[in-house]
Amino acid sequence: MLRVLIPLITIIFILGIIWLIRSSNKRINEALIKASEKLNFLYSPSKSIFKKKITSGTIDGYKCEIIVYTQSHGQSSTTYVSFFTYFPDSLNMGIKINWRGQFEGDDDHVANLFIERNIDLVESQKKNLRRLKITDTYVNSRKILFKKYYNPEEIIKTMQDVVDLTKKIK
Repeated sequence: MLRVLIPLITIIFILGIIWLIRSSNKRINEALIKASEKLNFLYSPSKSIFKKKITSGTIDGYKCEIIVYTQSHGQSSTTYVSFFTYFPDSLNMGIKINWRGQFEGDDDHVANLFIERNIDLVESQKKNLRRLKITDTYVNSRKILFKKYYNPEEIIKTMQDVVDLTKKIK
């Protein structure tokens, strides 16, 4: 009896995980479709559950992208939703503020001037826009895909917050 029960439980467990992954994939696709429609972005859902999901468009003249992807960490993995807003022209200052909010890049007067002018703005946004990354070409906020991002309104709000920050950067 036990020899039959253990394989049966294992099969049910594996099928449950597959169902959970497919259900999650369907929900994020639906949320991205609705958000894309409201933002007037282009989104073509992938048939594969393992491919990146990318939706893109423009808001107030700024090119924007929302990317949902899974990153492997050895034996585990994490799914992220990443919001990008690109500057119309590169700032050409050698700027790179990493995910931890630390400055990396050219340590010259121009880059330091950028940091001085924008440090208060960036610090005030760190709570709202987690894992904030800024370079000469884009502003990015990357978040772990939690249940709230299955809501298209939350996706739209976060994308708009990233655009608003990009507009304020001097």
